[in-house]
Amino acid sequence: MTKVVLLLGAGATVADVATKPRKERPPLDRLFFVEARQTHSSGVNAVARYLRDTYEIDILKAPNDSLEGVMALIYTDLFNPILVDDALNAFRRLLQLFTRRLALTTNSIQPTNKRLAYRIITHYLAAGVKPEDLTIITFNQDIQIEKMLSLMSTVARWKHLKDQIFAFPHLYQFETTPGLTGPAPGGGVDTFEVGSSAGGCISLLKLHGSLNWVSRHSSATPSREAMFKPSRRISITRRREIEPSMTLQSTQRSMYTLPVIVPPVSHKSSVLHQDMGHLWQLAEASLRAADELIVFGYSCPANDVESSNQLRRAQAGRPTRANVSVIDPASSVADRYITLLEAKYLHYYASGHDFLAHCD
Repeated sequence: MTKVVLLLGAGATVADVATKPRKERPPLDRLFFVEARQTHSSGVNAVARYLRDTYEIDILKAPNDSLEGVMALIYTDLFNPILVDDALNAFRRLLQLFTRRLALTTNSIQPTNKRLAYRIITHYLAAGVKPEDLTIITFNQDIQIEKMLSLMSTVARWKHLKDQIFAFPHLYQFETTPGLTGPAPGGGVDTFEVGSSAGGCISLLKLHGSLNWVSRHSSATPSREAMFKPSRRISITRRREIEPSMTLQSTQRSMYTLPVIVPPVSHKSSVLHQDMGHLWQLAEASLRAADELIVFGYSCPANDVESSNQLRRAQAGRPTRANVSVIDPASSVADRYITLLEAKYLHYYASGHDFLAHCD
């Protein structure tokens, strides 16, 4: 049977809201701080102050306005004993700024059967690809794909595959499924329905973590070690609308939460939760076995070394390379994948609409 991998980046989410003002779109690397200042000025000012006082860098001016560049710079300072105290405060504020902005701009995006990712997934299901042979690998931390799969599982045409299309939270493929937290269904908060773990299902491998995966902390300002402890417990919230700074009440004390995400820094393996190593292994195995690879909105930048190496390893030595399609408005992204994968044949589409038109 045909095995399909859909590889998603931020561009896949942004494509569905391209007509909205920039401040209402999910954050991208460039112009992150200028746009974030319109809704989260205090967070931007705190980060800007650290970069100005420490390096005389104005992050509100190009080319300094780069989420990844600023994140990498401050993360490095966490290991400098002279800078660590101020750097940690700035890094916490930056993570908070990023997760709040991501939640703010994606919570309101409603899943519909018109969304491009929805239409791509259903195209392959209609073509006879079994759910267990369809793997979604994403570097996005939002939960837009979960919302779309949840909707898809309720549509009459696919209801017979309900537990295979959206097996929450089993679709995440953790070795040991984390505990569920947050409000119980019926508590006045919109939640995902928990699905069956029996049988094969669409896999959703979130290699940079997810806004609905959280760690618990006794302090609202945890230490660097607590923030990135590889063995910290992961819980999954059922909420469909994300609040990045949930406080969980218990009979003993309040617990503060942080989303379990991999920040956009170089050498991501150093901040990778130990349970996520398994997801990277599954992703590489899926890429190696794929007959078709569709890359949608992910440029695989050169500084994302782990992802680049994974893609290169997965295709190296295969007697028959996967059929690769790249969907991105920038044609240079196709050139990147031709070089990276040493692909003899690669199909390039400027938009998801062009890809779907070709499929039809």
